[in-house]
Amino acid sequence: MSNANVQRPNVLCLVTDQQRHDHLGCAGNPIIQTPNIDRLARSGIRFERCYVNNPICMPSRATMWTGQSANAHHVRCNGMPLDHRIPTIASALAEAGYRTHGVGKFHLSPFRSLNGADPASLNPMDWPESKEMWVSGRIGALPAPYYGLQSVLFVGGHGDFFWGDYRRWLMHEALDVIERIETWVTEMGWEDWETMGPSLVPAELHHSRWIADRVIEFLREQTYTGQPFFCWCSFPDPHHPYHAPEPYHSMYDPADMPVPARREGELDDLPPHFRRIQHEHLRVEGVTGPVTRLYEHTPEIMARTYGMISNVDANIGRVLDALEELGLRENTLVVYLSDHGDLMGDHWLQQKGPFHFDGLIRVPFIWSWPGHIIPNTVNTSIVSLLDFAPTILDLCGVPIPEGLRPEEPFLPLELPPWPGHSLRPILEGREKAVRDTAFIEHDEDCLGLRLRTLVTERYRLTWYAGQPYGELFDLQEDPQELHNLWDDPAYRPVRDELTAQLLDQVIMSDSRLPRRLSRA
Repeated sequence: MSNANVQRPNVLCLVTDQQRHDHLGCAGNPIIQTPNIDRLARSGIRFERCYVNNPICMPSRATMWTGQSANAHHVRCNGMPLDHRIPTIASALAEAGYRTHGVGKFHLSPFRSLNGADPASLNPMDWPESKEMWVSGRIGALPAPYYGLQSVLFVGGHGDFFWGDYRRWLMHEALDVIERIETWVTEMGWEDWETMGPSLVPAELHHSRWIADRVIEFLREQTYTGQPFFCWCSFPDPHHPYHAPEPYHSMYDPADMPVPARREGELDDLPPHFRRIQHEHLRVEGVTGPVTRLYEHTPEIMARTYGMISNVDANIGRVLDALEELGLRENTLVVYLSDHGDLMGDHWLQQKGPFHFDGLIRVPFIWSWPGHIIPNTVNTSIVSLLDFAPTILDLCGVPIPEGLRPEEPFLPLELPPWPGHSLRPILEGREKAVRDTAFIEHDEDCLGLRLRTLVTERYRLTWYAGQPYGELFDLQEDPQELHNLWDDPAYRPVRDELTAQLLDQVIMSDSRLPRRLSRA
């Protein structure tokens, strides 16, 4: 595809929260029903090996939006707002003349206010996505523009524990539903994020439906403007709690769920926090121990998660149908992705945390643009969510925002401003791969751990800073990652080589901005 005489594409990002790469029919899952996402995959490319740059919500989403690694955008973990001064894909597209709009979950600012502080003492504009600010009425809309989005409609929270524009709408449409939820929470005594539904909100009022409805309204408004648009359509599901509305809650039988990837005794060969969280009241970012209490519930957790995904899929189908009916599909780039996966019982673990197994670090990644991206293709090369933003800007003909810079680089080998790669050569069928490794960084402040992971075609190595232990898995011989080879003498040369590659990735992923402006 040449940039000459080509209309700039619209961009529609369909985003889920905490969805594994294999929780799609098109990814080979024989149980889950995702017909609409599957048809999207048939119309474009599905990347089989897309890895997150960080397996926690806020750092991962900040990477999607900025094209930067966590050590560059500084959102190391949840509870850290993204600096508004950092350019985003939305701000770059807005400056290039795009109409930018977002609906649903953003999580670029914390969901909770400052720890230990009286919310009344805080400026609500410093905590625009905070539940306390919304429920108390101290904020009634996200500030606009919001990280480059000229208009936003916000859903905070997950399951039946939600706030934002959606809650205000639901209070108007069905106050009795809000009252039932509040009564239920009062009876429990707290918001239990491990409850398994069904949702007290009927499917026709559910936030997945509301998000799709608002996006469809936006698409209708854009039909005759002639202005290209960027729309962020972000669903809070299937992140726990497991609250799918009927009929999706009962759509899958727990008895039909697959057996998790795990073996007896494997925890003995893993770092100590893997064992501690089994039996201790240990909190990490993503799950609270002891996780043994969840063992027997794993089949039900899977079944309810599948139901949540099928509900999202049905509403994605409505959005895709609207694109077709409005005549927008041919010139709209559609991307489907998730911020991170879910352990889902693998290796005796649930949800997420400092456990870089495949189910957590690999996510769905589908790109479709009729006539421009080769259809019905599965690519098995390694890609990263670091590649998301530069690819969108490349396809839209918009330069990467990097602030002030000299007219000419000081050296012909000047590094590009972002560490990610444009996937355009793959999307257009000119190349099979643009990278051969993925780099994952993760700071777990609750335990004082700093993890860095390298994934190659064959291996996965995880380094724990300042610790004598680590993880090494041969993905070719052990695709389920059941045997840690870190201390195996036969694999010491492999470990040393991968460690050197990891160090290289740590350096290369660091910030390359701002540019040097003069010679001295």
